[in-house]
Amino acid sequence: MKQSNQLPAKVPDDAVGYRQISGIDNYNKTTGCSYFLVVLFIEGSGIHYVDEKQFPIHKNQLHFLFPGQHHHWVTGPETFAHKVVVGHKLFETFSSTDEFTFIRHNLNPVFKLSESITQVVKAEMEGFNRDLGLCSEDESWKNIIQLRMDILASMMKREAENYINDTLLPRSNTIIKKYWDLINAHYVDHKPISWYAEKLAVTPNYLNILCKKHTNMTATDMIHNKIIQEAKQQLRFTNDSIKVITSNLGFDNSGAFSAFFKKKTNFSPSEYRS
Repeated sequence: MKQSNQLPAKVPDDAVGYRQISGIDNYNKTTGCSYFLVVLFIEGSGIHYVDEKQFPIHKNQLHFLFPGQHHHWVTGPETFAHKVVVGHKLFETFSSTDEFTFIRHNLNPVFKLSESITQVVKAEMEGFNRDLGLCSEDESWKNIIQLRMDILASMMKREAENYINDTLLPRSNTIIKKYWDLINAHYVDHKPISWYAEKLAVTPNYLNILCKKHTNMTATDMIHNKIIQEAKQQLRFTNDSIKVITSNLGFDNSGAFSAFFKKKTNFSPSEYRS
């Protein structure tokens, strides 16, 4: 894993970088980003444009940008923010990207944080600046940076879960809410959407239409995202063999699981674990 205090013009897939934003900053990324970006605005004004949508900048906000998106911002003179950039390959190692996928597909890249949560996230992001400097002197600090990234990802996951439960699902069709609950309860044993459609007394095609309308995702994507999230959790946080994890997730054999995981993450299960 590479680290840099100075953000290069192109962030490598396995890199993480940090910088502060202070005052007026006119940044325009006209091509699709190859990285994951998170910015914590402690103070701020201006506009952040993400894929041509406008998001006003205010204090105590967390802004996300995902690989492949375009963005541009113009910040006001009182702005002060912490910016962390994570390479695409490194971002895929996060175990909580399921919730991030909902944010990405539902065009909700901005969260308002409470003062207390802002201070906690601020402390973690400031830690990047210190740790990146120490890493240049001692390679063992790479593990500490990875742990700090895990903490930051967990905090972002919490905000994403709140958004899904408090905003996205309540405004969705009741069938979508039931579908979400069924996936969480039965994704191991039932992967085809036909089983869920039968339980919900709708056709698979209609279920897919509802998912696209209310979540901007296909019905199958929702199942697959849940499986990938759980696979990442087990690969990272358990000592179970890939054969055991394959069984835990309801795949017939390790080859089928490995092919599925590789297709979704660009890693084999063993590469991801290492």
